[in-house]
Amino acid sequence: METTIRKIGNSVGAIIPSELNAEAGDNYKIVKIGDSFVLTPLRNDLFANESEWKGFRNSISSEDREWDEEND
Repeated sequence: METTIRKIGNSVGAIIPSELNAEAGDNYKIVKIGDSFVLTPLRNDLFANESEWKGFRNSISSEDREWDEEND
């Protein structure tokens, strides 16, 4: 797939083909590696909302806990 870098205001941007299923408003981290640009979707921090984890520790079985603590 190919795209062209275009001037957008004081910046430049690329049109992402619809086949890649990107949506307006999606957020990406962009890095330049050599002469390539790599886009990686930004994901929410899994631990950001403490209320979503409430009770999680209590849901871990004693077998899982023993396995996790085995090499401590």
